[in-house]
Amino acid sequence: MRKITTTILILLITIPISGFGKEAPDQVLIKYLKSLYSNNLKKTYSYISKADKNTVSRNEFIIQNSLGDPFTQEIAKTVSSLRKYKVKETIIKDENATVDIIVTSPDMSKVLGEIFGPFHGPKNMKNPQEAARYMLKQYLKKGNVPMVKERGTFTLVKEEGKWKVLLNL
Repeated sequence: MRKITTTILILLITIPISGFGKEAPDQVLIKYLKSLYSNNLKKTYSYISKADKNTVSRNEFIIQNSLGDPFTQEIAKTVSSLRKYKVKETIIKDENATVDIIVTSPDMSKVLGEIFGPFHGPKNMKNPQEAARYMLKQYLKKGNVPMVKERGTFTLVKEEGKWKVLLNL
C-alpha cells in the first residue's frame, strides 16, 4: 500500500513539471494550418501571437483571409481534409520555437486541368457553373488526387504557457 501511495505522489508531482497535457509547438502549428486552410478563421486567430493580434484585429484578420463565396469555402474544407502534415524538425529555445514542416496538398492546377481541360458540357446545359462545381467536388472526394508538397518554416512563441504562431503581421 505504501508503494502505491508513493507512486501516486510521484506522478502527481512530476506530471505538471513534465508538461503533461500541454501542446508542443508542432501540434499548435498543425492546428493553426488546418483551421486556416479550412477557412475557420475565428479559430485560426486564436492560434496567433499577441504581437500579431496587436497589429490586426480579429475582424480585420477574418476579412483579409476570408474566402467569402460559400462554394469556395466548401472546396477549401474538402481540400483541407486531403492535406497531410509532416514535421521535419522542431527546435525549441526558451520561449521560442522553429518548426520546419512539409504540407502535402492537392495540386489544384493539375486538378483543374484534368477536370476543366476536356470539359465542354452539353450545349443545352442550363447551369454550366453548377455542373463544373459538381464535377470539382466529386473529383476531390474520389481520393486519387494529384498532390504537391510545400515546405515551410514557422516561428512560434510561448505566451502564458501556450505556444502561439508568430506571423509578424
